[in-house]
Amino acid sequence: MMDKETKKIILDPLVDNNPIGLQVLGVCSALAVTTNLGTALVMSLALTSVVAFSNLSISMIRNHIPSAIRIIVQMTIIASLVIVVDQVLKAYVYDLSKQLSV
Repeated sequence: MMDKETKKIILDPLVDNNPIGLQVLGVCSALAVTTNLGTALVMSLALTSVVAFSNLSISMIRNHIPSAIRIIVQMTIIASLVIVVDQVLKAYVYDLSKQLSV
């Protein structure tokens, strides 16, 4: 097996010294509790698609927007994609959409 030092080197950035896990994940809206596998899969697919498409669209326009309003533009893009995904879920899987909505 691994000695203590190697285990610490591997696990420390993932568990103890992880700023995303310690600071950001606590306020993330993805911390929803699902009791059904289908609901969890739909939620994870919706979250992944919003993150991927927002990252893609923001990276394409980031050099064209002023830095003073960059955060506002990023939040607007993310909010718009969340609304689009919610509307798609309401149109095609209404029951799951009701379980995922607030």
